[in-house]
Amino acid sequence: MRLKDKVAIITGGGGGLGEGICLCLAREGAHIVVSDLDHDLAEKVSRKVKEAGRKSLAIQTDVRMSDQCEKLIERSLEEMGPVDILVCGAGVGGFAHRAESDKPLTIENISEEDWNLTIDVNLKGVFLCNRAIAPHFKRQKAGKIVNVSSLAGRRGFDWIPHYSASKAGVIVLTQAVALQLAPYNVNVNTVCPGIIRTPMWDKGAKVLLQSHPAFKGMSPEDVFNAVVRDMIPMKKPQTAEGIGNAVVFLASEEANEITGQAINVDGGAIFN
Repeated sequence: MRLKDKVAIITGGGGGLGEGICLCLAREGAHIVVSDLDHDLAEKVSRKVKEAGRKSLAIQTDVRMSDQCEKLIERSLEEMGPVDILVCGAGVGGFAHRAESDKPLTIENISEEDWNLTIDVNLKGVFLCNRAIAPHFKRQKAGKIVNVSSLAGRRGFDWIPHYSASKAGVIVLTQAVALQLAPYNVNVNTVCPGIIRTPMWDKGAKVLLQSHPAFKGMSPEDVFNAVVRDMIPMKKPQTAEGIGNAVVFLASEEANEITGQAINVDGGAIFN
């Protein structure tokens, strides 16, 4: 097992992608702190980790709040011991405050509320958690940080400009933090997932339908299949386990010489 007895914190660990990452890390021997805004979801994943034979702790965290990010690290250290891995996977699609509308999500139709929420969770949340763990990793002169970006962070998508901006910011922030922590033997990298069918995707598909007439009349599932067919050379969607496997690699000693990188896990949709 590549991560035997390592302690890993995963934000957004109660979601579909986050759960997959938690279980992949646990399968490789890691003990897991499942952090999520929804404590019930975090507890559910934590139980699965324990069933797999690993220690686990569920902590409710709003990654937009600096005090909660600090408490996440403090409590993890108190109850689980030294932390070896931080995975920042908490994220939103940017549609929470969007009123029912037939209008495409053009720049003039993005609400300030959705802009703020998207940047605060997807980018500020990564910053706050990276900032909170940095002193601990510096002291122990070791650590792995994996920040979750997106295919949309590699190229601006016209129907989710605010989401693309937030995820692009994660990539560049990762590079800067990697430079700062490199002298302390801390690796900081990003994974950029491609197309995964999640509840967040289905919400986004409705916006995509409004932005692109070619999808008119399609169901969210039909839109998903069409995007996979047209965007991904390997002609298949990505999975939570596939992303989790990439995270495991970056969190392992096999990736000791890799830092400041953004790894696309997208079936060839976008090349570096």
